[in-house]
Amino acid sequence: MGPREARHQPSAAADASQRDATYVAIRNGILDGTYGPNQRLTEADLSAELGVSRQTVGIALMRLQREGMVVTRPNRGASVRSVSVAEALRVLRIREALEGVAAALAAEQITDQELADMHAVVADMKPTMDPESLVHYSQQSARLHELLIKAARDETLEGMLLSLSYALLRYQALTMLVPGRLDESLREHRGLLDALLSRDAQTAEHVARQHVARVRHVLERNAQLLG
Repeated sequence: MGPREARHQPSAAADASQRDATYVAIRNGILDGTYGPNQRLTEADLSAELGVSRQTVGIALMRLQREGMVVTRPNRGASVRSVSVAEALRVLRIREALEGVAAALAAEQITDQELADMHAVVADMKPTMDPESLVHYSQQSARLHELLIKAARDETLEGMLLSLSYALLRYQALTMLVPGRLDESLREHRGLLDALLSRDAQTAEHVARQHVARVRHVLERNAQLLG
């Protein structure tokens, strides 16, 4: 590498880092509700808010559009994609199969440390209807599923499941408001952990599939209320 190339290298790395940080900031804003469904995401506003160029924001929005979190319409620009109940139900059918596979793979190769991490998450899940507790429970549930997917050690499967997460985020949280669902959800998570502790791939797959199917059934029965 010559002197001129060396001088340009840090700048290129800095630009890439800034693009990644911008993408993460907008993505997190969508996931935590800072930017709600159908909210417009203008390059000018986000550029001022995040302190980056409009070009950097534009690149982040294109990346989020590819991931299905942002939609671009003629004469309107980019906005947060709104997911219907019908779409969420279809995605849950897909996730049911994929998460079952992930659980089976995880049961075959999960480490003691990963089991300990999952046990700590489940132990910290407190099913109460207090708003702060609901948020915490939802976060811990997401963390548990994240650990499960990592333990499956399959990058293709991980990518497929992560690509489905946004479509389900809002509705999975809303199903927690259905009476009795929180306690039921905790029992399902404990059942999954027990299957993983036993290294029982068949049972782990069954329990994982049943858990996702239960979320789908609750959403389907309460679609009018939750939609």
